[in-house]
Amino acid sequence: MSKNLSRYDTLFEDFIIRIALTQSQAQLIDDTLGDAISLFMANFNDLEVYAQGSYSMGTIVKPLTAKQSKNGIAGEYDIDIVLERENWNEPVGALLDTRNILADEYADKVDKKKRESCERVYHSRNFYTDVLFHADYVPIKSQFYGSFRYVARRSDNNWVKSDTKKLKEWFLEYVSNKPFLQALIVLLKRIRDYADLTSELPSICIMAIACEKYEQLESYAEDVIVALRKIVDTFSKPYNQISIKMPTIDENLARKIEAADCNKIRIAFQSCLSTLENELLEKEDPDLDKIRGFLSDDFPSDLSNYPECLEALRRRGFGIELDGSLKLKEIEECNKNASSTKSKVWYKYLGKGQKLKFIASEYDKSKYAIRWQVLNAEGSENRRGELFKAKGKNGIEGSGSNEFVNYETESYDGIHWIKYFIYEKNTKKVVEVGKKFHVEVEL
Repeated sequence: MSKNLSRYDTLFEDFIIRIALTQSQAQLIDDTLGDAISLFMANFNDLEVYAQGSYSMGTIVKPLTAKQSKNGIAGEYDIDIVLERENWNEPVGALLDTRNILADEYADKVDKKKRESCERVYHSRNFYTDVLFHADYVPIKSQFYGSFRYVARRSDNNWVKSDTKKLKEWFLEYVSNKPFLQALIVLLKRIRDYADLTSELPSICIMAIACEKYEQLESYAEDVIVALRKIVDTFSKPYNQISIKMPTIDENLARKIEAADCNKIRIAFQSCLSTLENELLEKEDPDLDKIRGFLSDDFPSDLSNYPECLEALRRRGFGIELDGSLKLKEIEECNKNASSTKSKVWYKYLGKGQKLKFIASEYDKSKYAIRWQVLNAEGSENRRGELFKAKGKNGIEGSGSNEFVNYETESYDGIHWIKYFIYEKNTKKVVEVGKKFHVEVEL
């Protein structure tokens, strides 16, 4: 692209962190999977239970709340739980066996609708956000010790070849050296959800289009724009010419989409694409409110909070962990006093020279490392903004004995902040973010 869009990476990284599945949501999923293992293995001794779909591949997006959603209806998140065994009989019978076991355990939480290939349980609804969580329980018939797998099809009582386990294995290998691809898929899903197209455009189709001929570009904005162009091109074709394919899947995934919905999908993604191209490629001062109109209010609203000196994680090759394990933690400061504390994460001092000691969570140093980041107030002689190794008591980067402890000295007037990012060395994915800690100095 003619313009370097990496200047906006810090905005997109904050956005990605905001739309990542929360730890509490991930815990609910994990607990439900654990319960399914116990429940079904108590009924079958030849069963393998495991997760498939977006959660298992690290591409699940946090659902919109009722307040965020354009139609006032909160989104849902889910887990697909596979019940794999060789001894399933006819497909309708396998679904009935599954339903009966679930009904005994969950009663009226079991969805009354008879779905094509699964049985659904609506487990919980969040009181504050109205977000609903459900699990789909999917009988899979395997043959020859897992060499072949088939999913139940209720409509014609037939087992149909489908191996999502091989798909997951392929995908996780494919993204192992592509640290930003999962984030791109999550971004595209949020665009779809905010356009109220969740039902019309299956997640597997978004994944397939994003993965096809994927090349890592220089920025998140470029990744999104190129992917949006691919989606628009795909749905600009006549329905019978649309082909969406994924490795390990024999069928044309486009057949999962209704012909009548294709133009609606094309128009929505074209509108988003045109806005991003106009605001990010054509303007020096983009209107973020227009971008938020397609990406939701989780996207940052004030460009001044992201000055060009603020270094993006992507510049160092760091991605963001999106498997539900990403932690957001408050930073501890040790040298506080009662008169300076405005809140747990906001101190105010009169005069410069205050010595500050910030402490992050500690991880196994052989597997994890940390980078700190400070942004001084606008007008400071040195705003900083770069990612750095912890400073020791002498103020020299990397001189301390513990990289999870950073020392600072207040030198400039105004409001400053500090945060940190802990990443896994092997994957280069950020697994914990220290929330901004503000320090206000009045000289």
